[in-house]
Amino acid sequence: MSVSMVQVFPNEIERGEEWHRFQALAKEYYEPVYAFLARQTPNQADAADVTQHAFIRAYKSFGRFDSQRDFAPWIYSIARRSLVDFYRKRRHTVEALEETIEDPSLNPGESVEQQEGQDNLWLLAKELKPKFNQVLLLHYKENFSLKETAEIMGVTLTHAKVLLFRARNALKKKIEATQLVGGNER
Repeated sequence: MSVSMVQVFPNEIERGEEWHRFQALAKEYYEPVYAFLARQTPNQADAADVTQHAFIRAYKSFGRFDSQRDFAPWIYSIARRSLVDFYRKRRHTVEALEETIEDPSLNPGESVEQQEGQDNLWLLAKELKPKFNQVLLLHYKENFSLKETAEIMGVTLTHAKVLLFRARNALKKKIEATQLVGGNER
C-alpha cells in the first residue's frame, strides 16, 4: 500500500470484512484513478487531494456498492464527481496534464516524433469543453468501453456516444485550425 493510501484511510476507521474488501479494490485502482485525475488538475498536490477525497467518499458509500457490477466505473464516477467538486470550489477551468508511455519498438527519432504528436493532441484536447476532454480521456486514454464511460460520466450510452462524436469533431477542427495557422496546409 502506498503512503497516499495510508493517509486516505486513518486508523480510526473500523477494519472489518468490508474494509478488507474495499482495501483490496482501492489498492488496485488508486494509482490509475490518481493518473486520471492528475491529467485534469493543475498540479500533483491537487490530484492527490482529489484522489484522497474520492476514495474517502467511496469508502463511506461502499455499503451501497453492488458487488455484481464492475468496481472501475463506480470508482471513476466518484472520482469524476470529486473533480467537479474540486473545480466548483476553486472556480477553475479543467486542465489536463499528459502522461505518455514510449513504444519500445520505435527508434528514438520515431519515438520523439510520436511523443510530440501525442503531446500536441492532448494539449489540443484539454482546450475542449471539460466534458469533451473527459470523454476522450476515459475512452481513449483509460480504455473504458462506451458503456463504462457513460456510467462514469453519469449519462446514457447514447449521450456518451454523442459526446464522443462531438469531442472527436471538435478535436479534428482544432487540429485542422492548428495546421492552417502553422502553414502546413494539406
